[in-house]
Amino acid sequence: MNNFIIITKHLKISIIALTFLLIIIPTITAGKGIDKYIDFSPNGYEDLERIVTRNGTVLESTLPDNTEHLKITFLKSSDIYEVHIIYFNNPFTLLNFWYTFVNDYSNGLTAAFSAIPFLYGEFNIEYMKMQLSAWYKGFQNMFFVVYGPKRSVVNDLILQLNRW
Repeated sequence: MNNFIIITKHLKISIIALTFLLIIIPTITAGKGIDKYIDFSPNGYEDLERIVTRNGTVLESTLPDNTEHLKITFLKSSDIYEVHIIYFNNPFTLLNFWYTFVNDYSNGLTAAFSAIPFLYGEFNIEYMKMQLSAWYKGFQNMFFVVYGPKRSVVNDLILQLNRW
């Protein structure tokens, strides 16, 4: 009986610690939303459009309420590329949107294996003859999409965004 009580106490402590790590820390450590990326302007790209909105759409997916959305359109070698940077107010809304987004452009099985819940997710696919890369960072409540015709340029934009 004493072993059962000890195991139960350790289980309660573990659940409380896990809850703290998954909910409290992402909320506290979340950056200042999209502010960090407002001036994102990689070398070799012409800035065509820069729009900041609340909510909006990413490709054909509607963003939930209370999101900050930065859409930047670039020109490189006469090809157009879109970069979407979205800040979510809480990790649950981000995770819900992530699975909906991946499911919109693939299937449920791909969506199920596309993320480590609340921490990180990554998704790459060809969509409408264009390259679509999306990822999220749960600890920052940030969601990113890069969309364009050439995989090498999409990968370069991803690299530059991650270094910004």
